[in-house]
Amino acid sequence: MNKRVDEWIDEHKPELIKDMQECLRFPSLEGKAEEGMPFGKNVNDCLESTLAMARRLGFEAHSLDGYCGYVDFGEGEEMLGILAHLDVVPTGDGWIYPPFAAEIHDDKLYARGSLDDKGPAIMSIYALKAVKEAGIPLKRKVRIILGCNEETGMKCIDHYIEKMGMPDLSFSPDANFPVVSSEKSGCGGAYTKKYASGIRMEAGEASNIAPGTAWAFVPVGIETVKECLSAVELPEKFNWTLEPAEGGTKISMQGESCHASLPWEGANALQGLIYIMKSLPLTGEDKKTIDGLVESFGLGYYGENLDLDFEDYSGRLTCNLGVMRWDENGFRMTLDLRVPTSMDPEYIHAQLDKGAANAGAVLEGWRYNKGFSIPEDSELVQGLLNVFIERTGETDAKPQRIGGGTYARHLKNAVSFGPEGYKCPSSVHVANEFITMEQIDLNTKLLADAIMALAGVPAES
Repeated sequence: MNKRVDEWIDEHKPELIKDMQECLRFPSLEGKAEEGMPFGKNVNDCLESTLAMARRLGFEAHSLDGYCGYVDFGEGEEMLGILAHLDVVPTGDGWIYPPFAAEIHDDKLYARGSLDDKGPAIMSIYALKAVKEAGIPLKRKVRIILGCNEETGMKCIDHYIEKMGMPDLSFSPDANFPVVSSEKSGCGGAYTKKYASGIRMEAGEASNIAPGTAWAFVPVGIETVKECLSAVELPEKFNWTLEPAEGGTKISMQGESCHASLPWEGANALQGLIYIMKSLPLTGEDKKTIDGLVESFGLGYYGENLDLDFEDYSGRLTCNLGVMRWDENGFRMTLDLRVPTSMDPEYIHAQLDKGAANAGAVLEGWRYNKGFSIPEDSELVQGLLNVFIERTGETDAKPQRIGGGTYARHLKNAVSFGPEGYKCPSSVHVANEFITMEQIDLNTKLLADAIMALAGVPAES
């Protein structure tokens, strides 16, 4: 901690919040690629605005072919990287306030990206500015890297590494405090089945979000549906409603959305909907398909029905049905798994294929990203852990292991550091994402502390 740094942050908090709001008002969802804008205009506009803000604060700031940007300060043979991202996941339903209005209510700033990860990106720039203005000498160059494709593939950081290489050590303010030293591997697939179907279904917007709502049309009369579902029981977070529709019934399922890596915190409406449909008098291929999906996925979160329930040092496997689009020509669904780092990806792949085959579906696309573990006694982990303990007084703090995936998994010497996990309720990837004024202050100061600990010249004793 440094008194001058803290004072500068306190004095400039109104400007920090204003710049956060400006950044958060861009609907920076990945869109159609354009020349110089590989992830679409909305994300690129947000990137250019953020780089302009950094230049206004006195930093060198550049775009790297529209894939990402970077903000530099200091000198040194080694580089400390701070990796944040400006793209966001879809907003979904259920917002109290507009998701891109960045409104403040009851000391909370509501917006998609306030926690994940545009808020921490702007706070990182202000933390670096505070260190600069306080005259803290640095032994390492500091570079804030601003990605534009973290939520949908991380091609941005791959491009950065290809063009610029890796920083010597890095952290990403995109996970939990006190420090995350291990992330599970991530994988997933898209599966399709083409056939003449009487079912219509829609759920989800992104595979890394458990959908909170889902609906289906079934070619069964509403009275029959009511009778069949009268004996069906689901956990209390689920609720469904029925409406008559031409030729059948519309079923709307309400669950509770959550991040795909934390499925127990919500209730996947898509899973709940498919589960209750097994009780209906469907026929032919529709019945075989629903029965197969329930057999493979049920209501579980851990791949139990697929013989994938496994746990190691990095954590327990989780499986999320994220998106379903089903029409008269069949369906397409996507899954997101967070898997222990010691598991064989080929085995996971094979078990998912078997599970999809139960419903007659075949693989359309597959992805796998290896997780990581950094030794807990390393300079990076211990430096950030000590920063957190000194600032908060939480002497029992220990490094965390998570299922979420950050840029850290793409680098050789990197971890994640905040913003959640301490005085910060989790609202990532769900409706009404927010960050409190208290957390903005605390997080900015912790980021400045981290810069000083990892890149600053140690004070003489």
